[in-house]
Amino acid sequence: MWYSLGLMRTFSAKALILAGIAAAAPAATVTIEKPRAVTVTGGGCRMPSDGFFSGQWGPEKLPTLALTIGPGPMTDTMHANPAKYTGPGRYPNEIIAVYLGKTALEDSYGGLGTVVIAADGHSGTFVLNDGKASGRFDCGTVPAR
Repeated sequence: MWYSLGLMRTFSAKALILAGIAAAAPAATVTIEKPRAVTVTGGGCRMPSDGFFSGQWGPEKLPTLALTIGPGPMTDTMHANPAKYTGPGRYPNEIIAVYLGKTALEDSYGGLGTVVIAADGHSGTFVLNDGKASGRFDCGTVPAR
């Protein structure tokens, strides 16, 4: 009996340590404020190449919010801002997509808009140029270059 109790204590201590580590890692979140309030956890940001920043929050197949800053494959087609991502600041005419429905055609908003990356390098705001969607996001951590 004392042996199994000792194993349970060891297991419980390890579980608490792992839970504490997991809790310390900030979660990526997005809050859509317009057209309706929706908050989603999951996703994050990355910088796959120099001068290019991308973020995606929510389900991988149909993210609640997806955005890019910097020259990418759709920049010319969408007439988006070709300027490179250089860190915290205001980026007008960037590609933004908001999906609030069950398909890409239902309750979706997209196009060009302004993305502002806060001084912390991992949070910010977005608003579409037509004003139909806006909100705030947090990457969880500063994306690695």
